[in-house]
Amino acid sequence: MLLENTLLRESQIQIRNTHISSLLLAVQIVFKKRQKRCNSVILADEMGLGKTIQTISFLSYLFHQHQLYGPFLLVVPLSTLTSWQREFDIWAPDMNVVVYLGDVLSRKTIRDYEWVNQQSKRIRFNALLTTYEILLKDKGVLGSINWAFLGVDEAHRLKNDDSLLYKTLMDFRSNHRLLITGTPLQNSLKELWSLLHFLMPDKFDSWEDFEDKHGKGTDNGYQSLHKVLEPFLLRRVKKDVEKSLPAKVEQILRVDMTAQQKQFYKWILTRNYRALSKGTRGSSSGFLNIVMELKKCCNHGHLIKQPEDVDSTTQLEHLQNIVRGSGKLVLMDKLLTRLRERGNRVLIFSQMVRMLDILAEYLAFKRYPFQRLDGSIKGEIRKQALDHFNAEGSEDFCFLLSTRAGGLGINLASADTVVIFDSDWNPQNDLQAQARAHRIGQKNR
Repeated sequence: MLLENTLLRESQIQIRNTHISSLLLAVQIVFKKRQKRCNSVILADEMGLGKTIQTISFLSYLFHQHQLYGPFLLVVPLSTLTSWQREFDIWAPDMNVVVYLGDVLSRKTIRDYEWVNQQSKRIRFNALLTTYEILLKDKGVLGSINWAFLGVDEAHRLKNDDSLLYKTLMDFRSNHRLLITGTPLQNSLKELWSLLHFLMPDKFDSWEDFEDKHGKGTDNGYQSLHKVLEPFLLRRVKKDVEKSLPAKVEQILRVDMTAQQKQFYKWILTRNYRALSKGTRGSSSGFLNIVMELKKCCNHGHLIKQPEDVDSTTQLEHLQNIVRGSGKLVLMDKLLTRLRERGNRVLIFSQMVRMLDILAEYLAFKRYPFQRLDGSIKGEIRKQALDHFNAEGSEDFCFLLSTRAGGLGINLASADTVVIFDSDWNPQNDLQAQARAHRIGQKNR
């Protein structure tokens, strides 16, 4: 059994290496274009095609083949930091990578002992990994360094050229810039211009001129836009690149609300706060955002009004109250039972942390092993949860994730089923969430 597992891992690594080699070749071609023309670029492959590893492989290529030792700065979301660190260890073990994270004292210790060689006064690290939040806190220190390379992961965070992160990074000195995003264009042409302006402010200096040339919505406008983007953007999709990846099957299951949810829904629409707040302890929210309250009501009745006399109920009664509090959860209860019997592994996404609390309580009552990741989960615990779920032979059945915190850049291809409990207002965020499982490494159909 041990020999079989070893051979399996070796074959997986060999397949992955072959795939990465082809990806790296494509990236090198784009970067060579950039070097000839002094351009920066956008790596915009569809989600799940290994943009992290492509970037690391290219930095390793510069390090080994061109003796360009940095310093490289990579700004990434907190949720993907451990993934970046792990992939650096695998694909570029010779590079000195410093993770710049922690409280004020921890970051000062890193600067004192990991940054500069005291004798030569040269920078000791090759690559620095940090998050958006830490970069904003220490922009004075980080902005004083002349970076050979600046990379921004999940770069659609820079779609607003008026944001503080955008303005801060614009002031950084760097020879070349790379934006990494699976969704370079989400809602408007202005977002794409913001990314291009960040890369090359001299070339794309005016939004008005860019809109006049390419914002007409005609065939000529699209053709001219494609021609402009060609030297600066590499984008490939799964169906053209990874032929062995199983097709994604998407099903929308429509379900009615329970009688209690319908009653709460009616009260919210008619602004009957007195009926909703009757018998509850503490102050009500005031229902300032009616649409959000309606969405909460559709998810689960307990998000609107907590049940009374919880302490006097048995565990079985409490579980039944949780399930019957939501039409979605009634269906989910049946669905998870079937998936558990079939040996599937499930990712469950929700926008609401309180909804994740209810789902976690439900899974605990059902004794389904699960992990959880949301914005409140700290870095090391995130890493442990991801490693535990992805570990060979893991017994974890479910992974609860918030759409914003868990929908970016993490690899959970060991799962084969994704449940979007409540859709995000932006459909791209749901696609990001689905791509956590439908990516390179997924083998189940």
